Amino acid sequence: MVEPCADTNCYDESFPMITFFRKIRQRLLTENKLTRYLIYAIGEITLVMIGILLALQVNNWNEGRKQQAALEAIYRITQEDLRNDIVEIEAFVKNYEETRKPVFEDVLHGELTPKDWMSNQHYRNVLGGFKDFNLNLRGFELLKARPNQSANMGQNLVSKINLFYNKHIVEIEVGLQEMAGVFSNNMMEMGQFDWFSDYVLEVDQEGFIDYVLYNPKAKNNVALYSVVYGIYAKELTNFKTNGEALILEIDEHFD
Repeated sequence: MVEPCADTNCYDESFPMITFFRKIRQRLLTENKLTRYLIYAIGEITLVMIGILLALQVNNWNEGRKQQAALEAIYRITQEDLRNDIVEIEAFVKNYEETRKPVFEDVLHGELTPKDWMSNQHYRNVLGGFKDFNLNLRGFELLKARPNQSANMGQNLVSKINLFYNKHIVEIEVGLQEMAGVFSNNMMEMGQFDWFSDYVLEVDQEGFIDYVLYNPKAKNNVALYSVVYGIYAKELTNFKTNGEALILEIDEHFD
């Protein structure tokens, strides 16, 4: 273990540059060259300031790299969120196009018989039943939590992500609320009939079938539910289309 040294000359031996500057100052003072000493002192202070500024610049550069890396990680999380949402949306829209939409059209055309009804289990949900959809918002929430940093790095891309989610979150939430409202209204109206408990328990569908096939009000409810369901599916399709474009734009940002 190295013993501490009380003599300042010990430090001079460890830092030869300090010794060099000290000898110059001592020589100038000894020769009584005050003007040259002042010039030298100013130069030495300038060098120290330059060193400090360089150190700060390097520190800022390192901090900037860390912030940029963190922002890029958020972009990648956003891409993953979008891909997961798109997979769910594709399944939802496929079910709508291949199953729900044809069921709505069959019932509204008014050409079904009770026998036709019994042959397709999907007719049972013509007045209700839909898959709730929750967006993955990890990346978006992380981006909102870093407003100062994101404002300085990739501002255009950050703005597009914000606009994308602010627009589609509202549209999808409104669509879900409309779907839930129509569904709730349909259930309340059917709840007034004696056959409703049999319908819910799937014991007997006869009363429900007669209600949908021959009650004008029920057909209007089917029409309204069809419209709301179609609008909701369209909003999800728009999210998918714009989300795929945003995924590509994030990739281009890294190229």
